[in-house]
Amino acid sequence: MKDIIESRYNIKINAIIKITNKSYKLMCEEGNFVLKYHNDQTLETIFSRLSMINNDVFLLPIKSYNGNYIETFQNLYFAIYPFINDEVLLNKDIRLHFYVKALAYLHHSSSYKAIANLHLWSHYSIKVSDGFFNESLDYLENQCDKVDATITSRIERIEREEYHSPSDWYFLMNYDHIKKALDEARRRIDNLEDAWKEEKNLNLSLTYQNFDYSHILVKQNKIISLDKMALAPSIYDLRQLFNEAYISKIDIASLIKEYMDINPLQKYEKEWLLAFLFIPSITHVNDEIKDINLLFKCLNRLTSVESFANLLTEEETSEESN
Repeated sequence: MKDIIESRYNIKINAIIKITNKSYKLMCEEGNFVLKYHNDQTLETIFSRLSMINNDVFLLPIKSYNGNYIETFQNLYFAIYPFINDEVLLNKDIRLHFYVKALAYLHHSSSYKAIANLHLWSHYSIKVSDGFFNESLDYLENQCDKVDATITSRIERIEREEYHSPSDWYFLMNYDHIKKALDEARRRIDNLEDAWKEEKNLNLSLTYQNFDYSHILVKQNKIISLDKMALAPSIYDLRQLFNEAYISKIDIASLIKEYMDINPLQKYEKEWLLAFLFIPSITHVNDEIKDINLLFKCLNRLTSVESFANLLTEEETSEESN
């Protein structure tokens, strides 16, 4: 394998150090690199698209002498990346603000509507079938049905039992809040279907979908580990962004403003994102303390989603007034 890499990348490897099962540090006379194994060649097209929009924040592999980002050898798929020293972890807030701007530029510059205007990309025109959207609707509706079944099952059990545990009482006290969120998710799904019919075009872009603070190298102005990058709806990244901001207790309002200043969301995208977020993450465990803690986290998250929904509504009202 060493000889294959050296011949295809014209480098001289002095040492190979294992990082993970799928990645190795290559210490070469020309400098240090990272060898990473991939599952297939799917990313070749994605990386080609990324290179066309001249976005150098997301770290691409080095092209081989064959002109490929992903090389193959004996059923193995691999790529060679520049090696970047990990930096001392900066404040999560700083990293997240850097990340959200990078996402916005990525989504905006690689969107189907944006690339349709580039002659170079004309042969990459994409038509999204109704089947794709219908599958997404079905997924959301199925998730709502599962949550509804979980809630109903717990209510029925509580009604049968004479003694109610503290977690059951806590659930009953907050049942209306949980049910209201579920109803709101279903309403957003209906709105999404109507908005989709009006829009008639699904906006796809390059999406990162691999958030981790260790992947965000602010000082080097880079985001690494593009393993899950795909052509998909931008809300897939935004849903993950909301969850990370909530977990890290970072103000989502400032983040979404930064994002929408660069890449405003269309009406159906807002409904789609909120449909995802309003579905309660409700589970039941036999441990009382853990069960109450899970319910508490679920309710807190729903409160954050409600505030986020109000923010998007205010943004939409402001846009209409202008």
